[in-house]
Amino acid sequence: MDTLNDDLCYQVLKTRDARFDGRFYTAVLTTGIFCRPICPAVTPKRGNVRFYPSAEAAMANGFRPCLRCRPEAAPGSPASAGVHTTLARAVRLVEEGALDSSPVSALAERLGITDRYLRQLYKRHTGATPLQHAQARRLLRARQLIVDSNLSMTEIADIAGFGSLRRFNHSLKAAYGDAPTVFRRGIKTPTATKRRPGDPFQPARDDLVLRLQARAPFDSEALLAFFRARAIPGLEAVGDDYYARAVHLQGQPGLVICRPCEDTPGMHVILRGPARHTILDVSARVKRLFDLDADLPAINSQLAGDTMLRPVIERFPGLRVPGCWDRFEFAVRAVLGQQISVAAARTLAGRVVACFGVPLPEDLVAGTGITHRFPTPADMAGQSLNQIGLTRSRAETLAQVAKRFAEPGFAE
Repeated sequence: MDTLNDDLCYQVLKTRDARFDGRFYTAVLTTGIFCRPICPAVTPKRGNVRFYPSAEAAMANGFRPCLRCRPEAAPGSPASAGVHTTLARAVRLVEEGALDSSPVSALAERLGITDRYLRQLYKRHTGATPLQHAQARRLLRARQLIVDSNLSMTEIADIAGFGSLRRFNHSLKAAYGDAPTVFRRGIKTPTATKRRPGDPFQPARDDLVLRLQARAPFDSEALLAFFRARAIPGLEAVGDDYYARAVHLQGQPGLVICRPCEDTPGMHVILRGPARHTILDVSARVKRLFDLDADLPAINSQLAGDTMLRPVIERFPGLRVPGCWDRFEFAVRAVLGQQISVAAARTLAGRVVACFGVPLPEDLVAGTGITHRFPTPADMAGQSLNQIGLTRSRAETLAQVAKRFAEPGFAE
């Protein structure tokens, strides 16, 4: 909270300013509960509150998450964003499960620093140690899956990293004061008024559905228009109200469909196929793809200080920076798109997918127009790339990119 002080945080708390949602959390000493700034509960007295930069820090200091405002559903906290590249990488690895089966020393070695320095860095910027962050994140993501997905309790216990249903039940009850089943509310899928019979991009019976929130304003139409113009044939399909693509995670194929939420800023994520257990990885990639964690009010405030940008910000307040699904895919797209039109780059990317990608099961992608997943670096390394119509120099560049990404640890 380098740019926030306690007085400002308390003023935000009194006004329930949604611009600060996810930027800090308020812990109430008299109740032992911590909340988001937008919580509808009665504002506590100034002397009874403490402020923390992250939900994990509040939990590390013994506070329980509020059941009304749901800290686990808040947009991503910027507590560690932009302050240190090593820390940003450490947070990402911890949230991907780096400490689920390995000690902090192994994570530090992976980052090329000492475990003591890692703990100091983590504590200074997030308010919690790496292990405290991992434990709190496991609880927070478990409750998010309970409330915002249609997964069974057994599936959630496994996906969230608890190892057993008994440990899952015990941990959730200790942290929240109630059994996990108390929090089950399910989610609202897209309304029936927009449902089209036989539409393969609507949720099916066995699909996993998860809701991800974003800070308002959120211009989903602009993002979908951007992705629609650049959709790779055979890999992606983008309509007026959906983005779909083939994925292959942890050895399993899947189809991901993203649809804008109708009742709140954010996206419904539909995961189809045997890759259900990768939903945490999928949700992280969707957040990056649609820039869901961007602190747009703060960004707009800064950009509006420029006289040329101010009218654009006022006209398009919800614009986000489109992200990428995969670093290697992003690098390949960048190489293919040099000095040619968007349409030509799409054509070349489609040839890459058709020649080197792996076909998906027909029953998984029937009716979608999606046929292949994007090739991995290993799929392309050592292949003759001239066959897709590249110049010799560009083919050589792409071959070097594939070779580097195929090296262990390079993409981290």
